[in-house]
Amino acid sequence: MLGKIQRNFKIILDGFRATDRVTRRRHVLLFMLTYLTLVLVGTNFSSHSNGSQKYVDAFIYATALMAILAGYAFSRYVQARTYGLYVTLPFFIPMPLFSPFGTLGVVTRTANTGVSTRALFDVAFWAPVVSFTLSVIFLVAGTALTEVVAGVAQFENPLILKGIMKALKHIPLGSDLAMHPLLAAGWAGLLFTAINLFPIGALAGGQIAYALFGARQRDIAYVFMASLFVMALYYPLWFAFVLAFIYMGIEHPELRHARNPMYFESAQMSTRQSLDRPRQYLALAAMVIFALSFTLKPFEATGERAGERSPLQLPGPDRFQPTPQPDIPNQPPPASDENSI
Repeated sequence: MLGKIQRNFKIILDGFRATDRVTRRRHVLLFMLTYLTLVLVGTNFSSHSNGSQKYVDAFIYATALMAILAGYAFSRYVQARTYGLYVTLPFFIPMPLFSPFGTLGVVTRTANTGVSTRALFDVAFWAPVVSFTLSVIFLVAGTALTEVVAGVAQFENPLILKGIMKALKHIPLGSDLAMHPLLAAGWAGLLFTAINLFPIGALAGGQIAYALFGARQRDIAYVFMASLFVMALYYPLWFAFVLAFIYMGIEHPELRHARNPMYFESAQMSTRQSLDRPRQYLALAAMVIFALSFTLKPFEATGERAGERSPLQLPGPDRFQPTPQPDIPNQPPPASDENSI
């Protein structure tokens, strides 16, 4: 195990050294800017009012989410380099204003055409597995370290987090976990993992679907896009993703380029191989990871519904006006409460 870690670290280090100086500076600058925006946004994921403690929580959040993003990007990078494929160092995307997490994720450009099916699958599969595993670790730690407080959930929790919360904490109706930076980072990591597993284009899910089903990935992608459009009718945020995927391409790049003979030759087609049985099971595991990580309305908590309002949203017992009682002669008036209104 230690030898494999050393080997992967050497692959990353060799790739960094092989990159020209200007490109290295660009990657480092984007990394630093993304970490800075994560720290700035991370103050929102602290339950402390103390300024110094809030920034400590912000650094914890930034470090945890950066570890998830880096785990995703570099696992993809190592897999591609292992198969001798073209791959770039990860581009971290800082976004302090329009993203509630301080980033839009990380991008690693890899070869998508002329790649053997099994290599394409391995490059696409292990990255979301790593990000999902790291996210679950931070979710477990954040759930264990935080306290149950009065209030309603701010975000809709995916299935895996609901299971973790039920296993580690007893959360009565009208209560929720206090905001913890590790919990927020794990939640964001699950959302990024789920989006990358969409069976569309050059996303990890699109590459897995293409490796598993070949040209039928096009049909799967269009069905998923139709479902995403229907979801957008109930949660408008998905409209942005619909437009983005239409712009980037719904089909896998090899299917899209194959319809353009001017820029694509048949010799560039991937060597089609049927995936072996273990990889088919791994593809099923990717679907399970997606189901455990996806939320229909990520930024809209569903805990408050009709008939399920938190008791904390009702006036306290000391604020209820007593029911008028008929006057009874020769009986002293009830004692008054100085704190009542």
